[in-house]
Amino acid sequence: EQLEALAENQGFVCELQRAVEKLKAYLDGPTWFEKVSSKGTRPIIAYFSAEFGVHECLPFYAGGLGILAGDHLKSASDLGIPLVGVGLLYQKGYFRQYLNIDGWQQEVYTENDFYNMPIELVRKKSGRPLTISVEYPGRCVTAQVWCVSIGRVKLYLLDTNVSANSSADRMITVSLYGGDRELRIRQEIMLG
Repeated sequence: EQLEALAENQGFVCELQRAVEKLKAYLDGPTWFEKVSSKGTRPIIAYFSAEFGVHECLPFYAGGLGILAGDHLKSASDLGIPLVGVGLLYQKGYFRQYLNIDGWQQEVYTENDFYNMPIELVRKKSGRPLTISVEYPGRCVTAQVWCVSIGRVKLYLLDTNVSANSSADRMITVSLYGGDRELRIRQEIMLG
């Protein structure tokens, strides 16, 4: 309903068109890397991080490390550096805090709705979700791959909440820094 109302709002439509034109000019414009690099095949740099703070609408970060990783992706886009980010897609993003009636800090984790975020499930030509398998002791764990476009840079996020996995393995990407040491190690193995 909100989108339909905005589609009828000429002021909004004009602003949206201007934003699209600016984005296209940015994406098509010359970059520093193009100017300083030799022509031909360019290797792609992979940047792995447990969290990426790109924007508050993508709550897959908790603090400094995530903000730094997100800023690296944004800068790589601005400079035209051939880089991709690889991280984990958490069902529950960064928590919100409040003080309870006794004055103690409490955390509330909200469930992320990936279908209402600027993120897309990567699909094979067949239309099925792209998945990867990672070996763990005694088993393989499957993750489906999601993608966020950050200017010229792609951020690929791995999601283990798929039916092929056991309930314990589905929890690998349930929350950022949640759980115990074993879960953290399982997250690090998934990340590579």
